[in-house]
Amino acid sequence: MPTTTLRTDAMVVGAGTAGANAAYQLARRGLQVVLLERRPADRGGAQWTNGVLDWQFERADLAPPAGPERVDAHGTTHIVGPGGEPAVTLTSPTVTADMGLLGRRLRALAVDAGVRLVDRAEHLSVEVTHGRMTAVEAAPASARTIGPTRFEAPLFVDASGRRGVLRQHVPTLTPWCPTVRGDELCSAADVHLHVTDPDGARRFLADHGARPGETVTAVGVAGGFSTCAVTVTDDLDHARVLVGCLANGHYSTGPRMLADLRTREPWLGGQRSGGFGVIPLRRPYARFTAPGLALVGDAACQVFPAHGSGIGLGLIAGRLLADAVAGPAGAHDPGREQVLWDYQAAFQREFGGVLLSSDIFRRLSTGLGAAGVRSLIAAGLMTEPMARSGLDQQWPEPDPAELASLAGRLTRAPGLARRLLPRLARGQLAGHLAASYPEQVDVAALTRWDRRAQRLLGALPR
Repeated sequence: MPTTTLRTDAMVVGAGTAGANAAYQLARRGLQVVLLERRPADRGGAQWTNGVLDWQFERADLAPPAGPERVDAHGTTHIVGPGGEPAVTLTSPTVTADMGLLGRRLRALAVDAGVRLVDRAEHLSVEVTHGRMTAVEAAPASARTIGPTRFEAPLFVDASGRRGVLRQHVPTLTPWCPTVRGDELCSAADVHLHVTDPDGARRFLADHGARPGETVTAVGVAGGFSTCAVTVTDDLDHARVLVGCLANGHYSTGPRMLADLRTREPWLGGQRSGGFGVIPLRRPYARFTAPGLALVGDAACQVFPAHGSGIGLGLIAGRLLADAVAGPAGAHDPGREQVLWDYQAAFQREFGGVLLSSDIFRRLSTGLGAAGVRSLIAAGLMTEPMARSGLDQQWPEPDPAELASLAGRLTRAPGLARRLLPRLARGQLAGHLAASYPEQVDVAALTRWDRRAQRLLGALPR
């Protein structure tokens, strides 16, 4: 069948939360936008629950989850070691949100703002002319009755996830966006399981000093970077289980961790809902834009490396991209290199420091292993402010009394001090480095900046 050509201002590939929001943010600023999704529209993005933060929605200029979309909020979390050793108890800043419902809300906002949503799109082919993406052709699943469409636009947005279906076709980004390796990936599962033995659930909670509705989070259970969080509902009807570990083949996988948990805790029954995924854990790519192309969400590795949360950061990225495009420089060409560099620089200057710091400590936890995590807890070095900052995706800012207390504990654990203190110093330097991200298109300056960032990560063994 003949190919139809459609010209628009911007095209977003991937209708999950990051892509749907990017399309919405661009459309509300006056751009004509096409949103492309390979699955049925109501299945775009994750379909399970996930932890999000209200402040990130506010920064993205979106209403935080509410009603059925807001599954749970700000509950008590008990953090324990690999063998159940108690560490800290705190009120978590995270909100458990239904990703399926959130995605539907964002897609509805986009459509209401004038976005054209094209789903079931397959067989993508990308055209790059003189280093700039100029067109994407897609054939719908119903190609027998509807022919392929060629979309031409000055701006393309890759929100397709960690594989980056548009990113991989742009030579400019090849050296800046390497394939994420196994030790920079998290294999995770987030599921709801039936509770088949309420008394068994009560015993599990009592063993950890927890009550129904509270979360027990074990860290270091499958390597230093790993977690197993269990939240039993107030009525003891079901439990939400979140598990994750490095996906490098040396530890476990999300599905295997889930199976092991159910063996240890036979009161957990069959699965009601949920899903599995592989999440990038590295710091954001130093460069995630090129002429005519911007990356958002997992495609740009805009994820908090310490625990693999990226929903909120992907939403904020869409807002920052739209702000840059809506400026005077983007009026005639929203895909102009400097316009998209402005978006890149804004994200890195605001969030690059905390994400680089988080990557430094993610590597530390990997190197410590389960035994090191136990030692960290035994020495009292996993504190409530530190845990709260990590959950809130912020860099911890201890007050003088906390610093004095931390220093005293470190003197009693010299081995841990030798590993922890250099990372604390490098984490502090990461914030200063982020503030120096080049604001003008300057590949040589960016190369120097990226080398300094890599030295902060690679100067110490993992």
